[in-house]
Amino acid sequence: MFSTISRNAYLLAAFAVVCTGSIAIVNEFTQPIIAQQEQKALLRTLNQLIPADLYDNDIVASCFMVTDKNLLGSAEPQHAFIAKKDNRPVALMLKTSTMRGYAGRINLVVGIYADARIAGVRVLHHSETPGLGDRIQTNKSDWIYSFNDKSYEESQESRWEVKKNGGDFDAFTGATITPRAVVFAVKDALIYFQKNKKTLFKHEATCGESL
Repeated sequence: MFSTISRNAYLLAAFAVVCTGSIAIVNEFTQPIIAQQEQKALLRTLNQLIPADLYDNDIVASCFMVTDKNLLGSAEPQHAFIAKKDNRPVALMLKTSTMRGYAGRINLVVGIYADARIAGVRVLHHSETPGLGDRIQTNKSDWIYSFNDKSYEESQESRWEVKKNGGDFDAFTGATITPRAVVFAVKDALIYFQKNKKTLFKHEATCGESL
C-alpha cells in the first residue's frame, strides 16, 4: 500500500512539473505577441486623442516615464508620450490612474495640447459596474468626450466636479462615484502638466522600445 501511495505521489509531482513547464514555455512564446498587440492597441488609442495629421514623429518611440503619487494616482512610474510636428511639441499623452472608482482602480490616458487644453481622454482599464459606471467607455456613451478642449484654472476649481455638486460634468444615474473619480483624475493630470510643462517637452525617450 505504501508503495502505491508513493508511486501516485511521484506521478502527481511529475504531472505538476510538466504542467508548470508547459505553462512557462507557452508564456515565453506568447508574451512578445501579447506585448506587440498591446502596443498596437495603445497606438490606436493615442491616435484617437491626437489626429495623425497633427504630428509627424513616432509617438510610441517618444515614450518616457514620470512619477507623481498625488497627481497621477500611483507611486509607480507612468508612461508619457510626446507628439511633435516639425520637431515642435504638439501635445503630451499621459497615462494616469485613480483608486476612487466604485470598484477600485481606473486607468486612463489623457491627451493634453501644448497650450494646456485637453485633446481627449480615454479609459484604458476599469472594473466599474456594467450598465452604470462603464459609461466612461466610448462604446457605452459619449460622456468621455465632454473633456475635449477643457482646461484647468485654479480660480475655477469648482467647475471640475459633477453637475450635482456644482461642476461642469454630467453624473450617471445611479453611479456618481465613477464619473467624479474620472473628473478628479483628469483635473490632476492637467495640474501635473501645468507644473511640469517645460521639462516634460524636453524629456528624452527612455521606454519606447520596451513597450
